[in-house]
Amino acid sequence: MPSPVWQQWAGTLALGLGICALLTFAMTIAAKTQVDQGLQAWDARWLPVVAEQLPLNFARSITWESPGNLLGMLPVVGIFVGIMVARSQPLLVATMLAAYSLQFALVWIGWGYWNRDRPGLIADGVAASGLHSFPSGHTVVVITVYGLLAYLWGRATRNWVERSLIAIAAIGYIGLIISSRLVLGAHWPSDVVVGIAIGLLWLLTVVTTLHRLKL
Repeated sequence: MPSPVWQQWAGTLALGLGICALLTFAMTIAAKTQVDQGLQAWDARWLPVVAEQLPLNFARSITWESPGNLLGMLPVVGIFVGIMVARSQPLLVATMLAAYSLQFALVWIGWGYWNRDRPGLIADGVAASGLHSFPSGHTVVVITVYGLLAYLWGRATRNWVERSLIAIAAIGYIGLIISSRLVLGAHWPSDVVVGIAIGLLWLLTVVTTLHRLKL
């Protein structure tokens, strides 16, 4: 690929990452400030209610959360990268690797500034690790990776029915993974809400980068 194309790609991603980082930091500050002003009480009140209403039980949630953890996500990224290497698509390879790896930097902004305790309201917190509740890393990474895959798949077809089915399937799949974290009691609702916002912002950055390059 020509050098100017790589420069435009890197510049767009860097600018988007900077904006996402600032917004992530702002949301973390706002949430931490409000935790003693009613946010913690709101989370504690709504977590059991939301977990009970979601279409998953505890056992099924253990299975559904797996595609969103580190071990479950690596094969997906690896297979995509392998296919794109075979098809000589270096920018798509670089985009997936950057999208996947840099989302961790955004999540760590929240984790580093505020080491929020995990919930202990569901099953005595057996499915909640002891570290970094805010924001939900599962939520950010599944929106980033599966959202990017859905975008590329949808862009490859001009059939609006197929595009609609892709969007519905992606939203449903991502939604079930995110829901599993609440059913397991691994995150407070506000962790997930902010995780959705961060994931969508970063996905928008990645998609905008590809759109500018007409890829």
